[in-house]
Amino acid sequence: MTPALLSVIGVLAFGLADRVYAGETLRIVNNGGAVAEASREAWYEPFAAERGVEIVEDNWSQEYARLRTQVETGNLQWDVVEITLNHMSLACNEGYIEQVDWSEHLDPADFADAGGVTDCAVPIMSVVGGLAYDGDVFSDNPPKSWADFWDVETWPGKRGLLFRASTLEIALMADGVPPDQIIATLSTPEGIDRAFAKLEEIRDHIHWWRSGAESVQILATGEVAMAYVWNGRVATMNKTENRNFRYAFEAGFVLGNQYLAVMAGTSERELAIDFITYASSAEPLARFSNRMRYGPPNKQALEFVDPELLKTLPSEYMDKAYIQGGEAYIQFWIDNLESLTQRLATWAAQ
Repeated sequence: MTPALLSVIGVLAFGLADRVYAGETLRIVNNGGAVAEASREAWYEPFAAERGVEIVEDNWSQEYARLRTQVETGNLQWDVVEITLNHMSLACNEGYIEQVDWSEHLDPADFADAGGVTDCAVPIMSVVGGLAYDGDVFSDNPPKSWADFWDVETWPGKRGLLFRASTLEIALMADGVPPDQIIATLSTPEGIDRAFAKLEEIRDHIHWWRSGAESVQILATGEVAMAYVWNGRVATMNKTENRNFRYAFEAGFVLGNQYLAVMAGTSERELAIDFITYASSAEPLARFSNRMRYGPPNKQALEFVDPELLKTLPSEYMDKAYIQGGEAYIQFWIDNLESLTQRLATWAAQ
């Protein structure tokens, strides 16, 4: 059998990726910092080598206007976008990311335990957002609740909070709202006012952060005494910088997914879908989780995940989890994301 015929058989057996994509460019935007490094190591470099494509990276802090403007002007800078649930739901509803029948490319059942795939996106990391602090600083009297986070007299210093409207969910936690009642409370005008009133209590002590890299950096430098931080950032900093950052999971925490989606109107739709299918498959996703220290949403990846990583997840505190998901949650943020983002910006600027 000739080499040429073997090549044709290989293409037929493994898809048209090599023939169609060789020499093409795929533009991907991620959240920067450690996420970019993990994505590059686990996904970008292996995928580029296997497919013969070039991957061009960009990063963002989930500024929704950047995504919308590209699609509305037709000046696309990205083909694949890493996106939060709130922005993914809004972008899918408004047509800024592509609807895809993912069942043609992967088994949706593998993602069911983590909330599942959506009409527009596939989850690629399950993220815990919670109360983090330096265990060396607070070795004798560590904070254990969001009420402690708000107590700037007992625990002096600045507080790091994410500059997004979803921080209102944390404010309600601090005001004593149980995790399973947060979205119902926030869905009323009184609940929104209540969240802003809670933020007002520590207005002068808030240090807003806009990227995951910044969240752990301000903790490391002592610019803040404690912060709302994503668990992967803490685990990575502890591992790579030999820090002793701790989590107060017992305080209550947010549990949600980050997704990969295809930008609406991209000329590289097929390649983008191929990349997302690759990245969310078992071994590549496990490589990413092991590097980034976030749980993999694909249950098939668990057998390839570092057992030490599983120990860092809040399995025994799941009764304290506030799940970012469900129809009520998604609809609330579709209806209110932009108005509450603007209200937060206005409030913070006062």
